[in-house]
Amino acid sequence: MPLPKHVFRVVKPSGRAYFYFQKNRGREDAGKLVRLPDDPSSALFWRAVEELNATPGPRPGSVSSLVASFRLEPRYGRLSKSSRRVYDLCLGHIEAAWGDQPVESIQPKHIYALMSRLSETPSMANMVRSVLSVLLMQGVRQGLVDRNAARDVQAYEEAGVGSEPWPEPVFAFVLEHAPPLVMRAAVLARATGQRGVDLVRLRPADRRDAGFDMMIQKLRNRRHWCPVAQDALAVIDGWGEEKMIPYLSIDGRKIKEDTLRKRWAEFRDAHPERIPGDITLHDLRASAVCDRRLRGVPHQQISDQVCLSVEQVMSYSRHIDQAMNARAGMATMERAENGALQTVFAGIANRNG
Repeated sequence: MPLPKHVFRVVKPSGRAYFYFQKNRGREDAGKLVRLPDDPSSALFWRAVEELNATPGPRPGSVSSLVASFRLEPRYGRLSKSSRRVYDLCLGHIEAAWGDQPVESIQPKHIYALMSRLSETPSMANMVRSVLSVLLMQGVRQGLVDRNAARDVQAYEEAGVGSEPWPEPVFAFVLEHAPPLVMRAAVLARATGQRGVDLVRLRPADRRDAGFDMMIQKLRNRRHWCPVAQDALAVIDGWGEEKMIPYLSIDGRKIKEDTLRKRWAEFRDAHPERIPGDITLHDLRASAVCDRRLRGVPHQQISDQVCLSVEQVMSYSRHIDQAMNARAGMATMERAENGALQTVFAGIANRNG
């Protein structure tokens, strides 16, 4: 009869057998050695093994207990794979900080301290705060805490952090020198403003009218029609792929987003003098937004085109918007007749002449 996990037998010279329980036997992190009842066919023996193998659950009312219950919620189960990875990363930071502590003990000052430890990546610090707010709201519903302390915590300012449009010389270099897979990825990303995880599934069969029918994985594969400019469509249609083969394929085979990222990183890192090391394909989402803003498309319409929130569109286009507003302001100033400022500068010019 095979022995249970972590159980082993020692036979003495007399021939008598003794049974012991020890986790990680023979390793540096070996657990406590426990002698078991002598008869492995007895209920007493198996009850002892079961108790020793049992892993104690988190203490009721603790943060770890709340995290465990959250992972059983339908909301967590409905998350896409990529979103779940982000949630799990944030939950890991939260448990590492307060796992055994009561939920009710978390105060804003504790949250600020955790965010400070993550402040080198403000977006991650803010994401942890957001996930903690979701978690604490469940704690409120369960009666573990009276209020959501995360709502009293201010997010970090992320201006200048995150995706920025590609410099035009970088895009031109990629179009001319990149391998076909990387070149196509750059064209599709800028034309549609979509994530790599959605681009790798895009096929000629998805073409409809002047755009593409797409599946947005982050939104649980919600269907979305994305219009594309005619000049970009002419390039994409010129690739001549078969209808059911993804544009981003290797020898006609589908690839995953990780493969695309790897191929991009290899090309980028091979040309450090032409492509900055922090530029990613994801940054082309900002380029897609800015292209549309420069053509006069309003924020809400861009949001509907590329399936981004209006707030994210405004974040990506903030530099373009500032420049456009500044130019509009100058045009207003120059149209003003006999304005005080115009008169002052005209007088200076005359004196200098």
